[in-house]
Amino acid sequence: DAIIIGGGVIGLSVLRSALLAGYTAVLIERNADLCDGASGRNSGVLCTGVDAPSGSLERALIRDSISRVREFCGEHNVPMRECGSLVCLWPWDEDEDEDEKKSEWKFDVDENSSSSRARLMRVLHESHVAGDKDATFLDSEEVAALEPSLSSKCRGAVHIPGETVVDPWLFCLALAVHSREMAEHHGTESNIIRTGKEVVMESSSFDANKGVWNVAIRGTPPTPNNNDADGVDGTTTISAR
Repeated sequence: DAIIIGGGVIGLSVLRSALLAGYTAVLIERNADLCDGASGRNSGVLCTGVDAPSGSLERALIRDSISRVREFCGEHNVPMRECGSLVCLWPWDEDEDEDEKKSEWKFDVDENSSSSRARLMRVLHESHVAGDKDATFLDSEEVAALEPSLSSKCRGAVHIPGETVVDPWLFCLALAVHSREMAEHHGTESNIIRTGKEVVMESSSFDANKGVWNVAIRGTPPTPNNNDADGVDGTTTISAR
């Protein structure tokens, strides 16, 4: 039913979701290993959505995913720690965006406050709008008390207690393992994750009469037992790259 291109955290999440919904699916990754791009080189922060535009689908999806991710990590023994985060204000921020004071947003900030401090107060405001009601503003002394190893140049911060970190590798590995387990349990094809296979979209085609995509695979030699030799057929193609 679905061909997913890209074996990072998004592609693996889509694969698992498709299988949970009862669809047949296959994931194709051009590199030899999963998570060989950004997904294997990140901090593993489960953002609460403050960076996403207010009222956007992105923020709604992030907020909806928070409880699901925590439940998944608990069920599949993925290390997770709710350590919180600090959005810090630094001296060099003072030189940026002098027009911030002209923003349509109004905050309870002293009129002599720097534009960068006003920007930090916007982070606090957006945190509350996003649902993090326990987010607070900390002055430099409060930041030093909370994180004594942080540079003394920090002039203040917004503390978001709810932000969590996970092991990015084990999280993706758990998605892959669970996907394979579901495919085998339902008696579908077990080879649902195929690495080292590059999709060639310019050679791929869509049959409008049958409603089927044929996704071409580069460099796959034709053999009797190789079902990737001429490509993979599916009704839906999803690019997660």
